[in-house]
This record gives sequence, C-alpha cells and structure tokens, in this order.
Amino acid sequence: MKSAKRFKGTLAVLLACMMVLVAACSNNGTNNQEGAAAPPSGEENTGNAAATPPADPMAKYDPPIELTTVAFQMENPVYPQGDDIDHNVWRREYEAQLGIKVKNLWVASSSPEVRDQKMSVAIASGNLPDIMDVSARELQMMIDADMVEDLTDVFDQYASDAVKANLNSNNGIMMQAASSNGKLMAIPNTTSGGGTDGAQLVWVRTDWLEKLNLDPPKTMEDVINIARAFTNDDPDGNNKKDTFGLAIGKNVYDGFAGVEGFFAGYHAYPYSTDVTMWQKDEATGQLVYSSIQPQVKEGLIALNSMFKEGLIDPEFAVKDGTKVAESETSGKIGLHFGQFWNASWPLNDLKQRDKNAEWMPYPLVSVDDQPAKAYIPQPVPAHFYVVKKGTEHKEAIVKMLNFYYEKIYGENAESSKYHTITEGDKKIPVFGGAVIQTFTMDTNINAHELVTEALKTGDTSKLNEEFKGYYDQMKEATAGTNFTGWYLNPIFGENGAYAILKTYNENDRVVSNAFYGTPTPTMVEKGSFLKQQEFETFIKIIMGAASPDAFDKFVADWKQLGGDQITKEVNEWYAASNAK
Repeated sequence: MKSAKRFKGTLAVLLACMMVLVAACSNNGTNNQEGAAAPPSGEENTGNAAATPPADPMAKYDPPIELTTVAFQMENPVYPQGDDIDHNVWRREYEAQLGIKVKNLWVASSSPEVRDQKMSVAIASGNLPDIMDVSARELQMMIDADMVEDLTDVFDQYASDAVKANLNSNNGIMMQAASSNGKLMAIPNTTSGGGTDGAQLVWVRTDWLEKLNLDPPKTMEDVINIARAFTNDDPDGNNKKDTFGLAIGKNVYDGFAGVEGFFAGYHAYPYSTDVTMWQKDEATGQLVYSSIQPQVKEGLIALNSMFKEGLIDPEFAVKDGTKVAESETSGKIGLHFGQFWNASWPLNDLKQRDKNAEWMPYPLVSVDDQPAKAYIPQPVPAHFYVVKKGTEHKEAIVKMLNFYYEKIYGENAESSKYHTITEGDKKIPVFGGAVIQTFTMDTNINAHELVTEALKTGDTSKLNEEFKGYYDQMKEATAGTNFTGWYLNPIFGENGAYAILKTYNENDRVVSNAFYGTPTPTMVEKGSFLKQQEFETFIKIIMGAASPDAFDKFVADWKQLGGDQITKEVNEWYAASNAK
C-alpha cells in the first residue's frame, strides 16, 4: 500500500484509506486573498465590494442542485449495512442539509495503475465531472488547458474562518501550491500530504525485544543488531529460522515498511514516488535533488549488507504492502520503518490474532552523533480538489468543505455519525465517504495530549466525542477486556507516535521538501523515466544485482538525461517563490 498520497497525516484520513475505502474524488477552493468578493448566486453585484455581506458558509440550496464527481475505492471495502460508495451518510446529508445531490459518473479501483489511467482518459477526452480529486501533475495539465475554475473569490466569500485558518497554516504554502498566477485554482486535499504527520518512526515488536533481552534502538547500529537478532535468534520460539529482521515492500518508499526512515539515519533523503525530494544546499543556497546526494550511497550499501546477511526477506521486491503486512501479522517480522497509522494497520490485525504481541514506535536514530531528522516529502498535498470549467455553482464545493470540517473537527462535531459508526461489536469508519475532505494540522497532537492527561487523571471533561471514544477504547485494551482499539495506545499513548512527532516538531527534527511547486516542464516530460531509472538502480543495489558504484553512474545519467534541466527549473521556481 502506498502511503503518503493515500495515507497522509491524520488518523481519520489514514484509517479511511488503510482500513475502509479511498473516498470519492471531489474538489474546489480559492485563495484567501484580499479583494472584491463574488456576490451570492442569484444576486446582482453592485460594484461595492465592501457592501457585499459574507456568504453563509453552509446555506442550503432550494431547490437542490446536482453535482457530479468520480470515485475510487479499495478492494473489498467495508460499509455500514445498506450503504455503499453511492449511498452513505455524507451523500444523504449533503442533500438534506446543503441541498446538494452528488452523483458518481463512475467508480473504479483505487489502485494507482487504474486510478491514473482512468483520470488520464477523462482529462484527455474532456469528459469530466463537476468536481474531482487530481494529482499535482494533473492539476497543472488542467490549468494549462484552461479546464478548471478560478476559485479565488468563492473561497474568500464562502469558506468558514476555521477552514481558511487551517488551509493557510504553515505560512500559506498549501494555498500557494494550489494557486497559479495569483489565482486559486484548486483546494488543497490535505488528506494527501502537508504537515508533519507523515514523518517516519521505527516500529519494533517489543515482546520480542524482551524475550531476547534487547534494548530499544538508539543508533542505526542498534537497528541492524535488532534485525540480526530477530532473524537469527528464534524470537517466535518455534525452533525454526523463519523470521526476518527488517520489513521492506516492493514500493520501497512507503508509509508502511518503507526505507525513508532508514535512509534518514544516514542523513539521506531519497524519495521516488509521486513527488521528488529536494533540499537546500547551504553552501550554494540552491536546491539540489536529494536522491543523488552521496549519503544515499551509504544507505544503499547498508541495505545491501543487510540483504546479503539475510536480514531482509529475499522476495521483498515482489511483495506489495498487503503481502508484507501478512508477514508481520503472521509473526514473521518484528521491525519496520513507517508512519503513525501503522498501529491501526497492519499491527492491530496481529494483536487480534496474538494477544501477547506488542509493538511500539521509537524515534528515528542516527549512524553518528548528529540526530536523525524525519523527512517530509510532501509539505504540501499531493492531490487537490478542482471544479470543472463552466460549473454553475462552483461555490458548492466550498460549502461541502465547510460541512466536513464542522462535522469532523468543529465544536459540535458528530463523530458517532460522520466519523465512525458502531454496528454491534464493529466500528466502521465512514468519514472516507465524504466527497471533500480536509484535516487539521494539530488535531492528532491535541488528541494525544488530552487523552494522555485524561488517562492519568480520570477526568474526561476536556474530551470531545471522538477523543472520548479513543479514551474508552484505550482503557479497555489496557485492561485486556477488548483489544479492538489496541492500536490507539501506540498512537496516542504517553510514549506513542504522537508523543514522538511532537518531539520532532519541538526539536527541529524534521526536514521538509524544499520544492512544493507544480511539476516543471521537464519533470512532466522526463520525470517518470528518470524516477523509474532511479527506482530500478536502487533495487538492484539493495539486492546485489548491481554494485554500489552503479549509484555513481545513475547520478551521472540522471544529470545528463534531464536532471540538470529539472534542477535549473526547480531553482527558477525557488527564486521566484522567495521573491514573492
């Protein structure tokens, strides 16, 4: 499973992607810029911008309007009884409370291959829905082809204050990424990136640590030694050499069982999926491509040594995230690098099978005396919501965004209706059914702080409905009466993932991608080829099919085959961005 565009940083968003469904695509927005606001639909603009009253952020259409979208879902999605991707609480309430009927033009698999092909055909043919979720590359193509609405005025007029504040956090870089020539052409889909929730951690099976009398990792040497012990010292006690130390999947870069956290231990930041990772060279002040820096070669050599020693599954290159998860949930691997949500999937599945299995996250560790920094390839989202050019009620998408924010994060949020529904002994996340979604940058850290305090004091008065749900499940899991919510302890508990992520933020232990613009012309033309060459070279080096010196040839080829031109274009963007 791919994480970062699918599994970005809030528990709500990532559980939806990992456990239930990939939500219906949708869109739209505009920059919180000064200037005259567009009049409400049906009203005449008098020309006096100051006299135009703010629009009701969730005013109901009467008669109702209809909007089309397209949707993607994972294999075997789980819905409440009687619901599906076309009929769910969100679709019903859009119509009941907003007067918006949403219809899917089509529904397809959320697998990257199917999703990208379907969107490419739709964009090329012009057969587009009114609102949709698009990648950064697709956004730029549609802007260039004049296929999307300018949302600047409708966002300024209709977006609630809370939504505006949230999307303009982090100095407004998310809104900048959604803008072109000073106009807001999309709404950032913050479920696909942005913030620091996607920072990697070291996940370790702690019951195995205790059995083998090992301490948690404090250095990269410790990580390798733990992997060695988990491979060779029979941690599952079956008298067979059938375990591996470090989990990696064929995607290599992933929110679960990826190598980003491993490379960070060598102060290297390669990344090669939907985005490319760039960092500032302090000596020159220019941006450089992270994957061609010399520290990357050190990380590749270390992974190759582990592979040769048998500490990594020799078949990792043909196993996707689901297959790797099966290895962990069957008790065959005890260490991986990944994001906070790994506790919910796949580790919670293991806990349901084996009540004695325990996992905990730990901070990233370093190969030397310099602290490791977690890197965030996507300081801005990888996806955006857009409105098709010519859509009559483009402001409707802003109202849908306000509605989601209010029902999930607002003071009167209704978590038991819109977030997770209880049916018997099952808890079914439903927030993923929302056509337009967002996430707040501090929600999960707040949850960690408030729930941890409540667990210590027993005072739950500060907990909203959602956080109280976390509290109750964590208490039950700790008491051993119900392990369904076990995953919440290693996420929100005192020493859980959000305690670590909070430490990352407070101690400058995060490196963000310095490039967050839309793909440059040469990226669009040659980026896919260059990334494929990078991916294949790194896999060969890890598996020993090529010597580590193949890295040097890759670097030279990358520069010659378009990398130098991409670097030039990236730095032109960087200079222009800093000049604003």
